[in-house]
Amino acid sequence: MDIKRKIKQAANIIGIDELRKSQVKPINDILEGRDTMVVARPSAGKSAIYQIPALVHEGERTITIEPLLSLMHDQVRKLREHGVGAARLDSTMKKSEQRECLQKFISGEVQMLFVTPEQFGKEEFLCTMKAVLVYMVVVDECHAVLDWGYSFRDAYLNLGQTIDELEARPIITALTATATEDDMAEIAQCLHMQNPAMYRNDLYNPKLVYIKQHAVNREEKRKLLCKYLSKYHANSSIVYCNTRKAVEAVYKLLDKKYSGQVTMSHAGLKPKARMANESEFLSGKKTIMVATTAFGMGIDLDSVDLVIHFNMSLSLTDYMQQSGRAGRNGQKAHAVLLYSDEDYYTNLAILHDGHPTLRGMEQLDMMKEFCDDNEHCMAQLLLGRFGQKMKKGCKHCTVCQKNRRKKK
Repeated sequence: MDIKRKIKQAANIIGIDELRKSQVKPINDILEGRDTMVVARPSAGKSAIYQIPALVHEGERTITIEPLLSLMHDQVRKLREHGVGAARLDSTMKKSEQRECLQKFISGEVQMLFVTPEQFGKEEFLCTMKAVLVYMVVVDECHAVLDWGYSFRDAYLNLGQTIDELEARPIITALTATATEDDMAEIAQCLHMQNPAMYRNDLYNPKLVYIKQHAVNREEKRKLLCKYLSKYHANSSIVYCNTRKAVEAVYKLLDKKYSGQVTMSHAGLKPKARMANESEFLSGKKTIMVATTAFGMGIDLDSVDLVIHFNMSLSLTDYMQQSGRAGRNGQKAHAVLLYSDEDYYTNLAILHDGHPTLRGMEQLDMMKEFCDDNEHCMAQLLLGRFGQKMKKGCKHCTVCQKNRRKKK
């Protein structure tokens, strides 16, 4: 059977009738045994880029490293729905369940195993992997290598060394929606990628309208939140907050106005309660999610047509990732950024309470500049941060609309 037919069969297994041009070359590079990195906006089909080669190599094993448990659950669920042998290995499982999962991976019953970077680096896990020939290691949401590796998740910085310790060197594939050319080079170095094929696709979504508004105090911000929800909430909306306290307060506010439609997610909730809340939103039972910024990373939810940031993001990378969760279905969507002077100082405190780095401080300052810039198109500024150019403004964002009114 020729390789094109195998690719088509693998694509059909995961519900894809026809591959996009942007998927074909990276898939072929992986199948030729080459390390590969892809930067593409949400909804560009990045998961298929590694899943298809993994399925073509039936009988061989693929390990995918994910930053979040919710993301692992989502990926495994979707693969199992297509009849693919997929499983997760994480800290919420009993020891007996973990051993059973690993045994299934060794036997081949499980072909794709999803783990966190911390799990991947455990000595017990590595010893088990020496009994398996691993075809490919995938680092999904690989921007986390830099964004989190240098602060509170140093396991990310050890991934390259850990991969080198496997019995035979696997292909390394790295995927993200946000990385500059410099970031890509640094990520490749951290992961010990060898002569990787690098792809940076167009990150601009012309159907996503960017809006930003300064609020002088918390009361005004609450009013603006309700205003934009009333104006743009149609299918599913996500409201991002920077702290658990803010999530709780916004949830209480919105639950009064949209009773029975609102849920929330943050790390302070018990794992089962948090997962139940997220499932209610993902299934459509609840239509408004109030959450801290990790929620939604990599989750494929086409119904989101509104993302509101109740606080200034910690970085443009975070903002790009989170706002990009709206409009994945190709329909018009809105990303609303509400910010205040207080937000900047709250974010400084968040950085200092965690593991402050020069990179983190620089990224926060760039985010503040983005908020304060009332002259340049928001989409142009965002894409410029990631090394892409727009010849003209988007015509729809807050700044473009303001500049248009000036000319009249």
